[in-house]
Amino acid sequence: MTVVDERMYRFALPAQWAAGARRNLTVSGDRLVVPDQLALVPIPGAAEAGALPTVDDSGVLRWLRPSRRLVRRPLPGTRGPVVGGRLYSPTPARRLLSGRSLLWVLTYRGLDRYAAATLQRLTPVARPGISDTAEDGRDGVWLVEVGPAGRWWLRHVDCWGRTCPPPIAVPGPEGGAPALAVAGDRLVVLDPVASTEAYVVNPVTGAVTAIALGAVHHGRPTLVTGARGARIHLLTALSDDRAVYQAVSLTGNVEDHQELDLPLGRPTALVGGPAGLVVACARGLADIAARPGPTGARTSTFITPALVSPPGPRAGWNRAEIDVVLPVGTAMDVTWAASDDAWTTDRAADLLGGPVPADLVDQLDALLPWRDDEAVAYPGVSDTGEVEQLAAPLDDAVASTLWLRVRLHTPPGRTPLALVALRVRYPDVTYLDDLPAVYREDPQAAAELRHILAPYELLFDGLDAKLAALPDGIDPATADDAHTDYLLSWLGFPPLGDLPARIRSALLAQAADLLDQRGTHRGLQLLLDLVTDKRATVTDSADEPVAWFLGAGGGPSVGAAAGRLGVDTVSRAQRPPPARAGRMVLGSTPLGRGCPDPELVLAERAATVTVTVEVDRAERTALQPVIERLVPAFVPAHCRLQVRYTSADAADRSRRLDVDFPLDAAALHSDVHWRLGATTRPGAWTLPAPPCHPVVLDHGAPLGGPQRLH
Repeated sequence: MTVVDERMYRFALPAQWAAGARRNLTVSGDRLVVPDQLALVPIPGAAEAGALPTVDDSGVLRWLRPSRRLVRRPLPGTRGPVVGGRLYSPTPARRLLSGRSLLWVLTYRGLDRYAAATLQRLTPVARPGISDTAEDGRDGVWLVEVGPAGRWWLRHVDCWGRTCPPPIAVPGPEGGAPALAVAGDRLVVLDPVASTEAYVVNPVTGAVTAIALGAVHHGRPTLVTGARGARIHLLTALSDDRAVYQAVSLTGNVEDHQELDLPLGRPTALVGGPAGLVVACARGLADIAARPGPTGARTSTFITPALVSPPGPRAGWNRAEIDVVLPVGTAMDVTWAASDDAWTTDRAADLLGGPVPADLVDQLDALLPWRDDEAVAYPGVSDTGEVEQLAAPLDDAVASTLWLRVRLHTPPGRTPLALVALRVRYPDVTYLDDLPAVYREDPQAAAELRHILAPYELLFDGLDAKLAALPDGIDPATADDAHTDYLLSWLGFPPLGDLPARIRSALLAQAADLLDQRGTHRGLQLLLDLVTDKRATVTDSADEPVAWFLGAGGGPSVGAAAGRLGVDTVSRAQRPPPARAGRMVLGSTPLGRGCPDPELVLAERAATVTVTVEVDRAERTALQPVIERLVPAFVPAHCRLQVRYTSADAADRSRRLDVDFPLDAAALHSDVHWRLGATTRPGAWTLPAPPCHPVVLDHGAPLGGPQRLH
């Protein structure tokens, strides 16, 4: 296999998609998707003429009736709208705006302010030259004014009605009635009747950029809103029952363009918010939403910027790889254009690098020498929604500069497509280079053979790199998160995919020690320290004090030295337990007072490993399934396992010297570094007392002597 320095252009992120030209494609996450077909859906209970709608930051739709009564969208499960109070004002309203705690009403005299909670009218802002307004995302508003000389000015008014920074001049056409919209952190100003371009204003710096508005029908009123997104939405009425909707990015790309029916008459206002777009028409309000059922045929286009394969011993182009969701009934075609003509490349660069014209895709289609005879078409064959990897050969492109065009075709009633990623590989290398020269003597036969080998090149692409990366993939120090669960299962661990990647990596790094010490106290403690961040303690019954039985008939002590009650002995309940109503088991519970069996007590206590985990309830929910899978595999087979969960501040938590017992260095009366057990004497230093617990003894064990139970 020929080893070359293969390179690649890749489009998979929003910034990369933005470098090209697109039409009827919008960025959704990291994908380019064909927008849904839209329609106007009337809002129940909002069939009112002359309503002024507004949507607040929470997505709540309100509208103002001509009677100045404030109304809210019907609540879920109800039929009619919620009618609120009245906004008193002597002047007819032109527009309604929602702030966080204020309501603003644009009139012909200026702006009226109202408290949103009480609807009390506050001091108005008297500015007769206001053409349009938009919310600033807080309690202030932006105004666009037409000055005495016909110039456009942007002005910000805070919640008190004061003008904050100096106004910003917008170089629009003189006169008219400019409209205003907020799109992300930018302001957009345009003439809704006569303008074919909009002006994007940075309110911080005052910089103004002109963008084309797409196929705006000159002379027809256009409604605009930003819908609190990084694009503007335009609605142009063609007649009383037909309108054109467009979504235009702030760089000028037309992301959506379609015609809509107007069931409620000619539109009068357009607003947007987190829940979508709302349009006010002559006979009521309607949502602009995705239309179910059959839709119109749509063709979407993406054209890459100029791609360059530098001349040299290895030049040219290899292939294009497209990751796409291609539902049944849809289709995709891919073609290319290549040229070394300086004027063509400079003109294409000017179109893509400057202000984006509305017909950018059409201009590039007419400018570039597209090889339609080399186009590759793929029909959709699956409705699973899975991403397919398709390819198109580029070996006939000999020029150093190349453009790639991808067109997506969505027939009526079909699920829209989505472009996930696009890769263009260069230089021109193939498996044919590794065959004997006789296979390349006839150009036509060599081209046919190359097309036969192309699927294998795509199938085995990157195989050498994957094989070379295998050692790093299984090395605990370099393995990525996607492989740690598999590597742990390969070593005999149970499935641990629900553990955080950090803990899986730590288990993999300590796997050798864990497996070597499997079945030991130290190995189990190391495992729990990694899984619980050192919030678990292992107790082995063999490490507990000796057993001591009290009372008449009690068994002998176990061990050479006599046990001291409460010091080096543990108290256990009687076994078998005495008969007690509600707890007796037929055939096993002796009736009467009963006699304790020391051997049964010892057998129950022996070979028991207790694990105490100190976590809160939420952490226990996540850790308990993992611990139940892991711990049994690391406990000796002959031992019984008991797992206890306590809260992080439980009073009965285990205490370990020099870990849970902090030693006060000042109490040692010396600057010498004291080491517990090495430079200290037991019984000479005072340590914190452990928590006290009551001890319940068998009532048949009489106490003799002055012992005190703690």
